Amino acid sequence: MKKLEIPTPKLNAEAPAARQIYSHLRSLIIVNTLQPGMRLSENDLAARYEVSRQPVREALTHLEHDGLLEIKPQRGSFIRKISVPNLEGICFVRCAIESQAILESVSLSPQDFSLIIKGMESNLNAQRALSGPTLREDFLRLDDDFHRIICSFARNDLPWELIQSVKANMDRIRFFTIEGVSRLENLIAAHAAVLEGIRTHNVFLAVGMLKEHLYEILSTYKMVMAENADWFD
Repeated sequence: MKKLEIPTPKLNAEAPAARQIYSHLRSLIIVNTLQPGMRLSENDLAARYEVSRQPVREALTHLEHDGLLEIKPQRGSFIRKISVPNLEGICFVRCAIESQAILESVSLSPQDFSLIIKGMESNLNAQRALSGPTLREDFLRLDDDFHRIICSFARNDLPWELIQSVKANMDRIRFFTIEGVSRLENLIAAHAAVLEGIRTHNVFLAVGMLKEHLYEILSTYKMVMAENADWFD
């Protein structure tokens, strides 16, 4: 078997190795550096990251939980294909959680509400200023943070943590549709519309815009699948 060639960063000794390995491998799967069907070896990864097999095993188990990896006993770990039913479920979970967070915004004190709105405005300005060769990666990071801020209306970290734990397959599609099927300016405009609805306390309008924005991927994935059918289950 051809040896897997992937960029491998030096781990930070001050942070848990398993968490760093998980985050790095997850990002490589999201941007398709590690493609569906590729095999990952515990021994090879342990050597690359200069760690024992235990943190690698923990990282791979976490990726399996995210739906990005299939661990086959005696055979190895393989990058999963993208599941269409999983995409539909992710949209439902995200929309339910983030919509409820928006509805909760009306119960916040004016000070807390204003602070969150300022965070959303700052994020949106950063989205509008994006450019350069890492635009897609940078937008995905800001997009995640924008939706995390929406979840903060619930005054609890768990809603966003739950979304993060289930949305990996959605992220894979998002990466390939930015600048292509989903124009960046349209995505930013959708964020701006959601923000305006929240800011003016028109929460039902904001929820409607959010749902349209989140469910758009159930159309855009088809265009990705038409060109890369082997990525999908």
